[in-house]
Amino acid sequence: MNKCIKKKWLRIERLENKVAQLTAENILLTDALRNHADNIRDLYDIVKRNAQATNSRFDKIEKEVANSNAKKSWFSRK
Repeated sequence: MNKCIKKKWLRIERLENKVAQLTAENILLTDALRNHADNIRDLYDIVKRNAQATNSRFDKIEKEVANSNAKKSWFSRK
């Protein structure tokens, strides 16, 4: 009877150890996911700022091209 109880407790101990390992791994993976989400948010913000800067440069160039292609007054023609 004593051997049977000892075996049972050994199995319970192993299961408890496995649960503790899985819990620790779960915590690490959750932290990694949180870090990835933060990095994705940061990269999204960078892409957004870059797109705004690029669009403003294109707007400026379009205005310059539009102004240079405008028909000149007949007084300034040579």
